[in-house]
Amino acid sequence: MIVYITGTSSGIGFATANQFLKEGYEVIGMSRHCKITHQSYKHIYLDLSDLKAVEQFDFDTILDKNVLLINNAGVIKPIKPIGHLLDKEIVNITRVNLLSPQILMNKFIHKYNSFNHKYTILNISSGAGKYPIDAWATYCASKAGIDLFSETINLEFKNRQMKNWRIFSFAPGVVDTNMQTDIRNSNKNEFKSLQKFIDLKQNNELISGDKVALTIFNIVSNPNDYPNVVFSIRDL
Repeated sequence: MIVYITGTSSGIGFATANQFLKEGYEVIGMSRHCKITHQSYKHIYLDLSDLKAVEQFDFDTILDKNVLLINNAGVIKPIKPIGHLLDKEIVNITRVNLLSPQILMNKFIHKYNSFNHKYTILNISSGAGKYPIDAWATYCASKAGIDLFSETINLEFKNRQMKNWRIFSFAPGVVDTNMQTDIRNSNKNEFKSLQKFIDLKQNNELISGDKVALTIFNIVSNPNDYPNVVFSIRDL
């Protein structure tokens, strides 16, 4: 299997890339920085906030292996209520979290649609896509969009008898990543739930990136055990 992963320079993406490498898979990372050195790792420098660069990207022609795409990269900053954000900040969050993943999925399906191996897409979603969180409006909207986009693609697979294709939108819970650091460093006057996230860290209630990476590996290795497109680590 060839595994494409966005956002491999840190957090869930970094941990997931290393999990697949440990299991003997070939990994292609896509991010602005390369933090992994491994004989089975290839890096593509790609800024998901640059839509022109994403539009110019294309997946390799792989004829003899199953291929997996993990859309992991995401941004949440700045954490402010609507009315306090700059227009370009709303645009940036939407580009990275929603528009670029949609473009990549479109390219991925187009590239491998006529081939006969197994193809899987796993999008990293969030509980924030299911309910509103103060000062996270654009982030919440982007994750809700990824969930519904994934469900719609699944419908398209079924309607076209694409039985060798699977798609998931998986919410990994509150994970101990740089994003959580950004959340804890936000302004309490702008983010009313700040103390809750500080407490999660202090009480050791954050999920490790390695645990999430192992869960992702299990999902894509045993897709028939996961009948739903959209689900959370809390459902497992």
